[in-house]
Amino acid sequence: MNSWLKVTKVESCPKGCWYVALAGTLVLATVIGCAQTPEAKRSEMIPTPAGTYRFEDVPIPRSLGIEKKESFIYESEAIKAGILVYAGKAKLGELAQFFKENMVIHGWRLVSNFERDDALLTFNKPGWGCVITILPTGMERAKVEVRVGPIESQ
Repeated sequence: MNSWLKVTKVESCPKGCWYVALAGTLVLATVIGCAQTPEAKRSEMIPTPAGTYRFEDVPIPRSLGIEKKESFIYESEAIKAGILVYAGKAKLGELAQFFKENMVIHGWRLVSNFERDDALLTFNKPGWGCVITILPTGMERAKVEVRVGPIESQ
């Protein structure tokens, strides 16, 4: 074993050379380890349903943020349905008015509207239903539940 050490020992390397070689090896290993295959990059570009947390035809005020832990989306080739929960700084009346005005722009028809201490708005469009519940949470903040799913056509 002692002879092996003598054979591999390099006497001509200046002091600190090994540190540079070790650092270079670590940098190279990091770069190679972080490199991605084309398949990995392609899969990153395709958004997953859980990552989007949106119904494209349901407008949401900018003051509200998604509550991912309380939200759920089911998506297949034929259907996208679920419950999305948002929270943020907003007044109940202003939120209700926002949905009444903006859902129509996206092709929804207001079916019913119940407002008191909270609000329940029901919309539909051919084959689809949307129920929006607005719950005040205090200090000019609110929680909004958006439920979208298919309905039977009559």
